[in-house]
Amino acid sequence: MPVNCEFNLSRAAAVYYTGEQISGSLTVTVDGKKPFPLEGVSITLHGVSTVHWRESLRGPPEIEHNDSTGKLECAKVDYKGSKVHINQTKRLTDDLRLQSGVFRLGDFEFELPENLPATCRLPFGNVEYLLKVVIERRGKYNKCFQQRLVIRKSLEFSDLQPQFKETSNIRLTLSRSVFVPGQSVSYEVTSKDGVLDFLTRLCKRTNYTSQEPSIKTKTVRQVLSECSDLKGDLRLPLTAPIMSHSDQLEPIQISYFIESFNNYDAPIELPIIVATAAPPVFSPMESSRLCFVNLALSQSELFRPINQFVAHSCSWESGALALNKHCERLKLLKGPKRKQSYVQLALRYLYKKVLP
Repeated sequence: MPVNCEFNLSRAAAVYYTGEQISGSLTVTVDGKKPFPLEGVSITLHGVSTVHWRESLRGPPEIEHNDSTGKLECAKVDYKGSKVHINQTKRLTDDLRLQSGVFRLGDFEFELPENLPATCRLPFGNVEYLLKVVIERRGKYNKCFQQRLVIRKSLEFSDLQPQFKETSNIRLTLSRSVFVPGQSVSYEVTSKDGVLDFLTRLCKRTNYTSQEPSIKTKTVRQVLSECSDLKGDLRLPLTAPIMSHSDQLEPIQISYFIESFNNYDAPIELPIIVATAAPPVFSPMESSRLCFVNLALSQSELFRPINQFVAHSCSWESGALALNKHCERLKLLKGPKRKQSYVQLALRYLYKKVLP
């Protein structure tokens, strides 16, 4: 008997922020002439981080047979690790006997903790969240339905003090310590011995920590931007993920830093904080007096999520990412009757409430 479960979320796109509430309802559609008996329905909010990579063992390649003519390869070991961040289950209903038609099973609510890592897909690991519905049936296999969620991290700082680091020959100065995705990082390099050939880089460092077969950390460094001027700007990508909490040990840790070096001296490095929101700062080193602030990623009273300013609509996805359906709705903007998009609403709010 065909049965389908639909997730009716409180917002069009299944994108939420740490500290927010996930709410919605479930609807079951039963097709056929026979009634559909069930023992109960439960919904679970599950979030987990997983890491996986392979490394070659040191030493000569393994030989299976003395007369082997195949290509010999070095033995490899799989490093894996995982951590469950949230796993909450709520019972929606008990025994029911559903006839053919559409039925509303009930409402659900989940609170997202503030310390959850954000959803991400990286080369050697992922952080994923989903809603999982289990329809229990007596004497038959259970029916399961999933709805993927995107969780954004809410991280705000107000400490924008300039910072610097120096050695016997080099001094690296930053106008501030906190930045947001899409913002330019202004720097200044001072050489004490007259050397002018410097290269300054904005880098992201990602640490993957495994648990099996042993605890091991794999570090991947990525150069996001670089400049050869002694005084310049390095731009953070708009899609740069928010950094991890330094006081929490997670399978995936993301951090950022600025480094400057030349052919004669050792590199000098300064860590920076990439957060959700940072207020503007007035500094002669800043090229623009108004910094970029991603309003949709903020949790404060002034910069609360843009989704709260638009009318809530339903997301009827089952076993697929809600963003896909959301993108389909945005295609309606191409017709003769155009609706205001999230971007238009965000810009209107920015000009009316923030810039004045």
